[in-house]
Amino acid sequence: MTNELALSVVIPNHNYADYVGTAVRSALDIRWPNVEVIVVDDGSTDNSLEVIKAYADKITVISQANAGQMPSCVNGFRRCTGDVVIFLDSDDALHPDIMTEIAAAWSDAASKFQFQMRVVDARGNPTGSILPQYYSHPTPQDIRSWVTTTGVYPTPPGSGSAYPRSVVERIFNFESDFIDRAPDSYLIAAAPVYGDVITIPKPLVDYRVHGLNHGAHLELDDSRFAREVDLTRRRHKFFTEVASSAGMPVDAGALNRNLLFLCLRAASYSLRPDIHPIADDSAMQIASATFKALAFSQGFSQAQRTSLLLWMILALFGPRGLRRAVVGWRYVPTARPQWMKRALSLLRVVKKAPAAA
Repeated sequence: MTNELALSVVIPNHNYADYVGTAVRSALDIRWPNVEVIVVDDGSTDNSLEVIKAYADKITVISQANAGQMPSCVNGFRRCTGDVVIFLDSDDALHPDIMTEIAAAWSDAASKFQFQMRVVDARGNPTGSILPQYYSHPTPQDIRSWVTTTGVYPTPPGSGSAYPRSVVERIFNFESDFIDRAPDSYLIAAAPVYGDVITIPKPLVDYRVHGLNHGAHLELDDSRFAREVDLTRRRHKFFTEVASSAGMPVDAGALNRNLLFLCLRAASYSLRPDIHPIADDSAMQIASATFKALAFSQGFSQAQRTSLLLWMILALFGPRGLRRAVVGWRYVPTARPQWMKRALSLLRVVKKAPAAA
């Protein structure tokens, strides 16, 4: 039955003429008998449409006035027909065996298949990084436990997931006042409610970091963290609404056990307390919440949780200059000093080395 699955790759694009051709070719090169590729050009003002139309005999091309990434994905989804849907960012690229791996892990109970992503630079050269990193292979049961107690689970960004069509339909049709530009915010948040999140622990997508993409931060923007705290709170509210509608209980204090949220909260409060979106917040309240959150795994090893605690203490209570540097080390890879880069490189080598007998 899995050999009969049809895959739809929906590629939203806006002014990525330099990369969209690679994204389209990667989708066309998937080694699978039934692949449909839909490219939605969202009012590009560069020569993106010219690049896309070079493949017009092999793909479906939708050209629309600029509306944003989320409407582009919805528009492309409405035109697709596959059993499985991948929303591929137009600066990323799929690996040829991606659908073979999904089929091998197939379960009718699945709501999402997620895989690791190989980080590449603007020219497509691997940087040596893989995301996300798993210290153990998370099971669907692990993920369900983590989201109900902390509201978070280890997940790649948008291009690193594939969804059964029926799940996308339910999420896109869910009525909520939550609004965000990225489909990730809806799909990643709600997927655990509708079934099993199945993790395939191998890189099956190239994630391109080039400085223009939304997730790439090459310089530290102090005001960014207030926005991300606000977005995370609104996204969690959306998740709890979806969970409630499906009868999934979520702990009332889940968000304040979310270590990733607490890191954003610490960065926001430490760097720009004047625009921090949580009224009457304090360094002691954030630190106290972090100590309590350490009791919940949420996909981190004990060593990772200890490292986050040390980072939190420095980010909240260090001198002003150190606080800013520490935040930069976590959120802007180019801000890491050479000694830290060498240490991280050494850790990757040690991690890959065979264990002693």
